[in-house]
Amino acid sequence: MRRALLVAALCACSPSGPKDVAGENKDVRVDSHADAGPTNDAYAYVAKRPHGIVALAEARNMSDEDAHSIIEHLADELETCATKLEADHTLVDGVARIVAIAQPSGPPATKITLPPGGEVAQNALICLVAPLRAVSLTKGGMAIEYKWGSKGGSL
Repeated sequence: MRRALLVAALCACSPSGPKDVAGENKDVRVDSHADAGPTNDAYAYVAKRPHGIVALAEARNMSDEDAHSIIEHLADELETCATKLEADHTLVDGVARIVAIAQPSGPPATKITLPPGGEVAQNALICLVAPLRAVSLTKGGMAIEYKWGSKGGSL
């Protein structure tokens, strides 16, 4: 009992109180809002079409003019493709993020992030990936977010 009182008294007298002995937290947490789709205030450039939105999240080592031109081209390709899919009754609502990085030769390297669902993946491969791989990225890279569907989408 005497020992417990002594420990309590020492803690009360300590100027800094008890110390947190847990190490530094190095966890990285990401709050993904992929289903929300692109919003205007978070993007460097946005191209809207009736069936979708193509938003430039980031471009590196390329001019704004080149990046904007690529986004406009991809938005036109998305619209053409989505119109065809809608006529075939295979267009679904979807979102995607694609990071494209220039390679020394050939199409850009890509990393694609999609929500679960086979139909979304089919639409993305046809309407997003194929047109992007046809783009000539001679240098740099870009992160692009897409939202598409029969109602297009709004920002």
